[in-house]
Amino acid sequence: MEEPRPAPAPYARSWALDDIEIVRAGKGGDGRTVEAYAAVFDVPSEIKDQHGHYMEVISRSAFNRTLSHGIERVGVFYNHAMTMHGTPAEGVGSVPIGSPVSITADGKGLRTVTRFNRSELSDSVLEAIRNGDIKGYSFRGQIFRSTPTRVPRSRGGALPTVTRTELGLVEYGPTPRPAYADAGILAMRSQLETISGQLAELTRTLPSSTQHDPDGDHATPDLGPGAADSPHRHSDRQQRIARLRAEASFLGVTR
Repeated sequence: MEEPRPAPAPYARSWALDDIEIVRAGKGGDGRTVEAYAAVFDVPSEIKDQHGHYMEVISRSAFNRTLSHGIERVGVFYNHAMTMHGTPAEGVGSVPIGSPVSITADGKGLRTVTRFNRSELSDSVLEAIRNGDIKGYSFRGQIFRSTPTRVPRSRGGALPTVTRTELGLVEYGPTPRPAYADAGILAMRSQLETISGQLAELTRTLPSSTQHDPDGDHATPDLGPGAADSPHRHSDRQQRIARLRAEASFLGVTR
């Protein structure tokens, strides 16, 4: 017979970003898929909340039960759909900014892959991630089981440690107010790898130097003996290189 579960307590945590990387989402990627850790495992973190003042550790198996029930009902919101003053956001602020593609527990933490919606708020959040203005990632859920069950009172000296052994997951997402330093956005998937590959292929055949343009944007590529690049083809190549470099620059990459 399964042991009865205690009534869940509300629970929310946020984490400081430690890495942002733009990579390819796949052929035709459009920069709207974000990978991030919503929680980290086995890292003691000092907590002050309604339960007391203590060191908290999230077990690697804390989300296993929750994830076994599927992720369809897990929401994705910016700052828990709250304002900077801690009040519920209204209007578009209360609308999900995306939906989870996958949520898995790995050796570091709770790894999320999220597909962002096409909306004004989602676009603003993605741009803030690109610029490094988003400072954290967070999740909200319930506490089902902990060891010990209650936070012991601190009697001076070292803080007591509580291990969260089973947690729920209601929603997660970017937040401007991080609490911890070990989780973060891993990758905002985009066309960058495609852009880099196309630029490398286009510039590979260009001369290494030119009297008119050190970057080679306007140089006529060497197509081999007896070959000539038509003005139309040359113009197309210039336009493609200019467009790809503009896209790479927008994504924060200089080539």
